[in-house]
Amino acid sequence: MRSPDPQGIQPVNQQSQNATLQTPDLPELERLRAVIFDYGGVLTYLPTNEDWRKMAGTAGVELPKLLEAYWLHRYPYEVGRYDSATYWGLVGRDCGTQLAGDVVGALITQDNEQWGRKNPETVDLAHRLRRAGVRTALLSNMQPDMLAFVRVRHAWLQEFSPRVISCEVAEAKPEPAIFKLAAELLQLPPQHCLFVDDRQANVEGARRIGMPAMHFESAKALVRLSELLMSLGVKLG
Repeated sequence: MRSPDPQGIQPVNQQSQNATLQTPDLPELERLRAVIFDYGGVLTYLPTNEDWRKMAGTAGVELPKLLEAYWLHRYPYEVGRYDSATYWGLVGRDCGTQLAGDVVGALITQDNEQWGRKNPETVDLAHRLRRAGVRTALLSNMQPDMLAFVRVRHAWLQEFSPRVISCEVAEAKPEPAIFKLAAELLQLPPQHCLFVDDRQANVEGARRIGMPAMHFESAKALVRLSELLMSLGVKLG
């Protein structure tokens, strides 16, 4: 997932997300065996500006304060150190308020929903990769509340294997350990995997362990990635 500017909202257009493909070294891609996908912002759409405003309205706080607090405490939540009560309690405290239990419940639901809108084009590409014999894995920073939501809402994620989720392994992107774990579970060298993420810091984290990585920002990335894979002999159909 990607952190928005804590001082404001990054504009998002779900139908025309733009992506920059920073092509890894071709010698590495010639041995491509797996593509590792991020969840929020890649397999699903990013939250919209209206989503963030709605969340701030539910919390009854100013939007810039909510965004700053939301991301400040996110890492411990996503690696399972905080439960939802602790996390949202800290968010409320930093915003100068105490969030009631029913408000926290509403915020959890909104948070899950705003990151949970499936991107059918990316999911279809993953399906075509599997049909072509390229393995697909999931690597996501995700807290327990969202993981429970995803398991109910998105059964199609079961097609990705392995599924490396931060709250289950107590590691998170962009730290090197979680990328190494994904490669180990695939039983592949990092150089044989391509990692796709919407956040530049995570892309750089993958590259630090020698894993080719692509910064996903728009639908153009789907076209360029497809062309690149086909140039390497992957039959996408």
